[in-house]
Amino acid sequence: MEQGAQNAGSRTRVVRTEEQILKLLEEFEANTYSVKDFCMLSDINEATFYSWQKKYRSKDNEDDNGFSSIELVSGDKPQLFAEIGNLKLYREVPAEYLKTLLS
Repeated sequence: MEQGAQNAGSRTRVVRTEEQILKLLEEFEANTYSVKDFCMLSDINEATFYSWQKKYRSKDNEDDNGFSSIELVSGDKPQLFAEIGNLKLYREVPAEYLKTLLS
């Protein structure tokens, strides 16, 4: 009886491949769920999720040409190149420029 109680209270460790992790991170970005809700729905420990973000975001942001990855947005007025928070860009800018603006 005690053995069943121990198993019921413990979580089974799931090992995921890098592809599976990247897919989960993409799903999170495509959603409006909070981290807590997404982790609960996906059966992921929040600490694990944050460690994945830290590890795999740094891989995504590595770029040899000095530019940061940003999401492109189209607009009706002058062509909006990207929007990062309250910052609107109308052309490509170096990563150092963005760092200076955001600091």
